[in-house]
Amino acid sequence: MSTPRTGAFFLILAVLSGWGCNRKSSPEVSGWSATDGGIRCEGLQHLACTGLYGEGGTGWATKTVPPEVRPFTPGLQLWSDGLDKSRFIFLPPGTRVDTSRMDEWRFPVGTKLWKEFSWKGRRIETRFLWKRPNGTWLRTTYRWSKDERTALELPDGEQRVPGTNDWDIPSQADCLTCHGGRADGVLGFEAVALAHPDARGLTLERLVQEGLLTHAPTQALRVPGTPVEAEALGYLHMNCGVSCHNVNLHALGSTSGLHLRLEAGELGAVTQTDTWHTAVGVKSLFQTSGLFGGESKRLTPGDAKHSTLLHRMARRGDAAQMPPLGTRVVDERAMALLQRWIEAMPARAGR
Repeated sequence: MSTPRTGAFFLILAVLSGWGCNRKSSPEVSGWSATDGGIRCEGLQHLACTGLYGEGGTGWATKTVPPEVRPFTPGLQLWSDGLDKSRFIFLPPGTRVDTSRMDEWRFPVGTKLWKEFSWKGRRIETRFLWKRPNGTWLRTTYRWSKDERTALELPDGEQRVPGTNDWDIPSQADCLTCHGGRADGVLGFEAVALAHPDARGLTLERLVQEGLLTHAPTQALRVPGTPVEAEALGYLHMNCGVSCHNVNLHALGSTSGLHLRLEAGELGAVTQTDTWHTAVGVKSLFQTSGLFGGESKRLTPGDAKHSTLLHRMARRGDAAQMPPLGTRVVDERAMALLQRWIEAMPARAGR
């Protein structure tokens, strides 16, 4: 996972132009006030005012999610340092997701998504995305109080949240780093992850059945390979490819040449995927001389020790870390999985 140079340039331009997580530009913010067991909404500074618990926070006291807000669990999971997550989406009645490009869904105005993070049963933060009437996205985060009676907007984020595994809540400036890698800025609600057998709630199959997509897939979207190969490819897709290492020019990893997103039209075989073409036996731009010496490969068939992708996944707290943000804890299970995959590759797979 090589660190891109020009990708950062696109990010700087985007932030300066106000694209993405610019909360101050939203005129809806003014405040909120507590009522008898509920919340009176005068803006969006309180999570209850976003619609997750009913319009105007009508279900806040009991934390009741209304029927029009649909829970979903993608079958491929993003590593979040061991925190539990719950996800929800609201699609305005009568609308459909534009899936004319199966790898780059576009969402109707009024779409809302929430992702809730919990640590040992206690809610920590909820991230909120809303496609506003002008077609731009509001992206912001709400910090739950320890007693869970309030969840207030936290534009600047928070590092090493007390009582967690040193979890960091991202700032609004951080959010574009990942969300800029998709044409319409939505990450986990996408074709491959929702088609996976482990997906639950509003899955791809259910979206098709309910007529919520403009175009249904023309083929089965199954991650190819043996169980180990499929799990490894799916992990890299969700943790590296969906947000960063893909062909979107705004994705920070686009210019590295390492593309780990599973494209809908390239799922016939492991060797047809971008992951295989751009990683297996390919010289790494990031060298690990001093550790391995010589010419490093991103994935060296049969040799996990000399695979820089695995090396960088094991790093935290320095420039070699991958992913570069959003994690302080190494995903040991994923490391073991990828090591098994690499060591099972025949040596002839190298270039």
